[in-house]
Formats: sequence, C-alpha cells, structure tokens
Amino acid sequence: MELREAILQRRSIRGFLEKTVSRDTLEEVLKLAQRAVSGKNFQPWLVHVVTGAPLAQLAADNVARLQREEPIKSSEVTPSGVYRQRQVVVGKQLFAAMDIQREDKEKRAAWTERGYRFFDAPVMILVCMEKSLRDAYRFDLGCFVQNLCIAAMEYGLGTCVEYQAVYYENGLREYLALPEEQIPVVGIAIGYPDPDFPANAVVTEREALENFVCWYGDEEQK
Repeated sequence: MELREAILQRRSIRGFLEKTVSRDTLEEVLKLAQRAVSGKNFQPWLVHVVTGAPLAQLAADNVARLQREEPIKSSEVTPSGVYRQRQVVVGKQLFAAMDIQREDKEKRAAWTERGYRFFDAPVMILVCMEKSLRDAYRFDLGCFVQNLCIAAMEYGLGTCVEYQAVYYENGLREYLALPEEQIPVVGIAIGYPDPDFPANAVVTEREALENFVCWYGDEEQK
C-alpha cells in the first residue's frame, strides 16, 4: 500500500472479524511504529499487547465498572466551541450508520459498552509512559501511535485509538500488573476489519487548509 493511500484511507475501525492476529504480524507492526519521531531519541513508549483471556477479563471488568458508574480517570478536557461541534458531528455520523436513534437509550448504552470492550477486537495495545517524563513526551507517543495505525494497514489490519481503554486504570493495574511508575496513556483496538460493520464506513470530516494554516514568506509559493 502506498503511503499517501494509507493516510487517506485510514479510519477508526469499530467492528472486527473473529480472526486471530499472529504475534509475528504484531511484531512487524510494532517495529515500524517504533521508527516514529522521538525528541532526543527518548523513545518513551512502553507497550503492553493484550489478547485472549486477559483481554476478555479486562473488557468484562471495564463493563462492570461502567455499569456501577465508577468514576473514570481521565486527563481529557471538556470540549467547547468548534471542538464540541466536531465531536457532535462524528457522533451523529456513527449513530446514523448504526441506526441508533437519539431517544434510544438502550442502543446508546450498548454502543458505549462496546467501546469499553475495546470494540470486541482480538487485540488491545496499551501505550504507557513513565511518570517521570510527565507530559513532555506525549507528542512522541502520538507519533508512535500514528505510525502504528498506518503500519497496521500494510498487513490488512484496522485500528481504533481510544481513551476509554484507560479510563479505569485500577483494572489495568490489577489484570496487567502494570508497574507503578508507568502511566497508561491510550489504548488501540486492533484486528482485521469487518467489512459489513456499518460504523467502519464512517469517514470523519477534516477542515479546509485555510481554516487552520497560516502562510509566511514569498507569494510565489502560491
């Protein structure tokens, strides 16, 4: 797959085939991911690949915590303005694709649970970093995750980057025995995309360049 094609075709996959992803394939994807940009070559990413029984236990634990309304641990900001507008638009796109009506609380709850089950993917890749680095090197983690998502496509895999995967940190620490010095940052659901799953066809909108780019210098560059 050409790089340009991969970038344009990448999307969040929320429905996966019941097909195992081999360790060899995952290792190849991770080798490509680790070639990401890294300030001072810190390579701050710490990765936990979860499959099988441990993944099922984590998913069940997440859903249980969700159902009893356990407080989540999140560093996300509450969106407003244009950011909230974009969030609403993609939410409407997904609900339309999945035929979830605004007033259908049962279907909405089921959709939320699906996210906490890592979208029933066969693999969840948990990306962590050391507490000592604080937030200074989260940019590097973003580069690593982007590389991973693009690299996965070379092997016919799809991904969905999700913060829901790290909302219940206590469960992650319990089932994965995470070292205390590691901070869970984000999870990536990964597997072979289900071509018949409606939400997988959703393509999110992107702004026109003039809405976020400022140009400086020679007019001849136009």
